[in-house]
Amino acid sequence: MKLSDQFNNVKRTALVLTAKQPLYDWVISINPKYKVDADAFKDPDVYLLPDFETTDQMERWLKKNFDWLFCEQLNNWYVDEDLWVQNRTFKMFKEWFSYSLHPMVWDSVEGPIDKIEYD
Repeated sequence: MKLSDQFNNVKRTALVLTAKQPLYDWVISINPKYKVDADAFKDPDVYLLPDFETTDQMERWLKKNFDWLFCEQLNNWYVDEDLWVQNRTFKMFKEWFSYSLHPMVWDSVEGPIDKIEYD
């Protein structure tokens, strides 16, 4: 059996996003009594993006869409948009999050990829 028989390339690219200290500081500034361990911020989120061929293409996409990701991360902690940091910039995004871009995504599981839809 060839390796290519076991892994299939998914027609997506991946963004791995990890929070930095400013997000933790913001969460605590909203509610200082919030008992959240800073280690909880070390687990990254992975976003599947359109199928780009290069990391340069992905970087351009990210510069255009960073605010959507920023808002998604803020919403994970507080759904009240009035509490969210305002005047978000790409520079701020890079201060609040580290990220890596991956143009190749491999699926090691047979069968379709199931999506969970939230109301």
